[in-house]
Amino acid sequence: MVYRPGEEQEDPLIAEDYQLFNLPEGPTDLAKLQKQHDNLVAILKSEGIDVVYLEPKSPLIGTFGIPLRSAPYTRETIMVRGGAIISRSASAYKKGLEVFHAKRLMELGCPILHTIHGRGVFETSNMVWIDDHSVILTTGMRGNIEGRNQVKQILRGLGVDDVHYAYLPGFLTKRTKQVGASSGMFHLDMCFGMANPKVAVLWTGGVDYNTVKWLQEDKKVDIIELSDDELQLCGPNILVVSPNRVIVPAFNLHMSEELRKRGIEVIEVDLSEFSKGGGGPTCMTLTLIRD
Repeated sequence: MVYRPGEEQEDPLIAEDYQLFNLPEGPTDLAKLQKQHDNLVAILKSEGIDVVYLEPKSPLIGTFGIPLRSAPYTRETIMVRGGAIISRSASAYKKGLEVFHAKRLMELGCPILHTIHGRGVFETSNMVWIDDHSVILTTGMRGNIEGRNQVKQILRGLGVDDVHYAYLPGFLTKRTKQVGASSGMFHLDMCFGMANPKVAVLWTGGVDYNTVKWLQEDKKVDIIELSDDELQLCGPNILVVSPNRVIVPAFNLHMSEELRKRGIEVIEVDLSEFSKGGGGPTCMTLTLIRD
């Protein structure tokens, strides 16, 4: 499931306070967003993937009357065997998007298994699958312990018996970039991605050392270490489209070279405007059903 950027991206409120909208480098360009989104959708279709659209009502306004500029980053729902877990966003600029997701999923016939509620906060990108029975759940700026525990409870009931907790660094008062350095890390999938069940890409400054040790020693994962420049291009935000075949959000990365050495086919695509806005191909797609 995807959403093509629309008029919500040019709302005057974004230019007035772009920090509120998670745009530390300033507003994004709608024409570039739409062109890059169209290119990604064309690649998905060429890979034999069925693409459906979110199709929310217009104008796309959230809980507090704020334009939902993050709507193109459709990885906002946790998809599991048997249905969906509706997330609960930490940031005001995203609140209300979950309503559009729940409505569309029900239209598609997808059961809603759980909704993060109460004092729980958890955004979907703070969960990464390792294999069918193993997952990493994180806490940090966009997820608390209560939200994490609610997700874990549902996963346990679905046979996911190896749940590892990771902890993401955050910023204090100053944030100049989307991710890295003093800006911290708001989502796990911005610094870590699985290319297959035994090969991962990681910017090591984004997670605690116990997580690195767990991946290498317990799960026997071969980790490709990423540079600061690759992090800023959302390099870790890789999207697996079929076994040993991935989409990456930039060209000529050292990461791509290392993936190819390990027998993984790499499809490179320009998503630079989306990187500026806080995500890559994984963030821009919600995988509904896959083998």
